Amino acid sequence: MSPTIRDVAAAAGVSITTVSHVLSGQGRISEETRRRVARAAAELGYQASVHAQQLVTRRSRTLAIQLANSVDASSACALVPNSDYFLEVLNGAAEAASKRSYALLLTPADADLDRLNAFAVDGAILVDPRGDEPFFATGWCQDRPLVTVGRPMAAPCPVPVVVDNDLVAAARLMLDHLADNGFERPSMITTDTARSYAADLVAGYTGWMADRGLEPVVVEIDEPPTTEGTAAALGRLLDRRVCPDAVFTTSENLALGVLHEARRRRLEVPGVLGICSAVDSGSLRLVSPQVTGMFVHPRDVGGRAATALMDLVEGVAGDRPHRIEVPVRLNARDSTSR
Repeated sequence: MSPTIRDVAAAAGVSITTVSHVLSGQGRISEETRRRVARAAAELGYQASVHAQQLVTRRSRTLAIQLANSVDASSACALVPNSDYFLEVLNGAAEAASKRSYALLLTPADADLDRLNAFAVDGAILVDPRGDEPFFATGWCQDRPLVTVGRPMAAPCPVPVVVDNDLVAAARLMLDHLADNGFERPSMITTDTARSYAADLVAGYTGWMADRGLEPVVVEIDEPPTTEGTAAALGRLLDRRVCPDAVFTTSENLALGVLHEARRRRLEVPGVLGICSAVDSGSLRLVSPQVTGMFVHPRDVGGRAATALMDLVEGVAGDRPHRIEVPVRLNARDSTSR
């Protein structure tokens, strides 16, 4: 027989009303009592009725998530870019939402928010926004909780919670690795620097170069990156009077594109050209040589974003805007090993 709310109350030594308030996020309950009730419910395997919670809290227990970086209004592009990073962010967010009996609704980059309102969504997560997405333009950030992965650089209103990596420091870590392996003239290929992840990586790169009295060499290409665009970017770098001996890219797809073009040009990697990516993925281990990447813990990023959003929805988070920082790890491979 399944445990009931009465069983949870008895195990925790509190009233049924207290258990109801804890599970619904309502009422003035001490943190110690909340933990005791949560522990009792977990030990008993108690599962509250989602429908009952919806009736009590007047919330839909539905969250929206949008991969803003997949914007391509001119074509019927996929909702999820071909990237381990975005898949893992979604997996982490879905896992965290499921544990607290929330549904996660994946919305297209050009979503009609009037139609989205029909789902009575409680809040939204935006991944890699610029700040000009419809969620900002329609006043969503004033009316409902909004959490972003990466800070929106042009948002008209403050975002309560930003989940991010320290990508300025990550860029410096990668460049120190290149220097330790004998690379003296690193360059950079990036996409849209109106997104904070690219802007931070470029800032880390230019700062590192300036500290050493070196001229930064950055090529920005349109997104989504294409094979032709990446090849042209590498060509611009190699046509310089003093060409670079390493290329640091802001995504794994760019790194793979650089490797493909280097092979076409019969450039030895890493002997003539080192290649590394600010984002790691399984695809970087499936090529030869394997490509160095920065692991940014995307599943953890997605999970923390969803947890922060649910806390905002349930009113258990503070009112002050704050940043949640997820660490990075450099995975060195053959493409930068001399």
